[in-house]
Amino acid sequence: MNWPLELRALRSRAGLTQRGLAELLDTTQPHISRIEAGQIAPHEDLAQRIRQFQNAPQSRGVLASIAASVRQNPHIACLIRPDAGEIRYDTLSAGMRNHPLFQPDQEGDRIRPEVSPRGRDLILRLKESGIFDGKVEAIETLWDTWVGDTPYYWHSTHTPIQTDRGERVVHCALRPLSEADHARMSEEWGGQYRVLSLG
Repeated sequence: MNWPLELRALRSRAGLTQRGLAELLDTTQPHISRIEAGQIAPHEDLAQRIRQFQNAPQSRGVLASIAASVRQNPHIACLIRPDAGEIRYDTLSAGMRNHPLFQPDQEGDRIRPEVSPRGRDLILRLKESGIFDGKVEAIETLWDTWVGDTPYYWHSTHTPIQTDRGERVVHCALRPLSEADHARMSEEWGGQYRVLSLG
């Protein structure tokens, strides 16, 4: 572990001074300062306390906090990220994990374009949109699919998030629609896809 980098990042996420972190970890400010300067490494007991604090809710980074919120969400939502030319699920909500359409999906799986007749086109457009580079404010999509004999119509909103380490993920919120609402929105938009630009 890169102790200087990890300790500074931990203090930054938790909003603590060296003195504040030292008090929480039952050590001294000069000791924290020497670790952050790379002059020493923490002894095993202190390293264990640092690891425990890293996993505590008050020291989570932005992405870990958002991911925890998404996982507990009873509605259909997820975090996605690009990975080697694919788009993968980073985090799935409880509502998504429990929906018949998404039950085969696991965190880390690629998004399955075959789920929707327009799936490949929508995924390609997401990749090319600039959403993973922070170039757009949000993207909305309309899509449909079938599970057995049951049709599903969806409105998805994709919003980019920049993490505290500069990574970008996209929060996706999915809302089921009636067939009539799906058709009406598609007509209003002039298609199944719209980009909300910055500025």
